[in-house]
Amino acid sequence: AEIRRFRSAFALTSAAILLAAAAVVWILFQMDRLATQRARFAAAAAHELKTPLAGLLLHAEMLAEDLGDTEHRTRYAATVSAEANRLGRVVSNMLDLTRLERATPLAAPREGDLGLAVKQRVEQQRSRLEDAGVSVDVDIEEDLPAALFDADALGQIVDNLLDNAEKHTREVEDRRVSVTLASDDDRVRVQVADNGPGIPRGQRRILFRPFDRSQEAVGRPGLGLGLAVARSFARAQGGELELQSNDQPGATFVLTLPRA
Repeated sequence: AEIRRFRSAFALTSAAILLAAAAVVWILFQMDRLATQRARFAAAAAHELKTPLAGLLLHAEMLAEDLGDTEHRTRYAATVSAEANRLGRVVSNMLDLTRLERATPLAAPREGDLGLAVKQRVEQQRSRLEDAGVSVDVDIEEDLPAALFDADALGQIVDNLLDNAEKHTREVEDRRVSVTLASDDDRVRVQVADNGPGIPRGQRRILFRPFDRSQEAVGRPGLGLGLAVARSFARAQGGELELQSNDQPGATFVLTLPRA
C-alpha cells in the first residue's frame, strides 16, 4: 500500500513538474515571439514615419525657396499633402492600436447611407491612388438599403483596404481596384478587390493579427496593423471583415455590416 501511494504521488508530482516546465517553455516562446514582433514593428514604424517626413521636408523646402515654375510648385504642394495624409494614416493606426489594447469603444453605429459614405471616402483617396498608377472603380447596387455604421470607423476601414490594395499591386503592370456594394436579407456588403498576386494560403491565418507579418511582407511598406485595426472597427459596428477565399488572382476583402 505504501509503495502504491508513493508511486501515485510520484506520478502526480512528475506530471505537475512536466506541466510546469511546458508552461515555462511556452511562456518563454511567447515572450520571444512578442519581442521579435515588437522589434519588427519598431523598425517598420521608424521607416514608415521617416519616409513621409523626408518627403515633406524636401518638398516644403522647395516651396519655401520658390524653386521651379508654377506647375512644379503645384506638384510639390500636392506631394506635401499626400505625404502628410500618409503620415496621418500611420499615426492613426498606431493610436487605434492603443485604443484596442485599452478596450476603448471604437464605434457608435448609426443608420446612414453606406453607399454615399463609401463613395465619398474613395473619392478622397482617388487622386493619391491614381498618382500611384492605380485605377479605382466603384459599383453600388441600385436601391442599396440603409445600414448601421460609424462614419469615422468606416472611413478607417476603407482607407486601410485601399492602402493594402495599393501596396500589393505594385508589381502589376495594369493596377486596378474595384469597390462593390451589395446587400442580402439582413446585411450590406462592401467588397474591395485588387488584381495583385493575392494572399498566399500560409499567410491567411495571420493576416488579421497585429504585428504578425509573413516573410514575404517584411520588405514591403506597412506596420502590419492596418487589417487588424480594420477588422476591429468592423466588429465594433456589429459587422465582420474577412478575406474571401478563392483561387482567382488578387485579393478580395469583404466587409459586412447590419442593415438598419
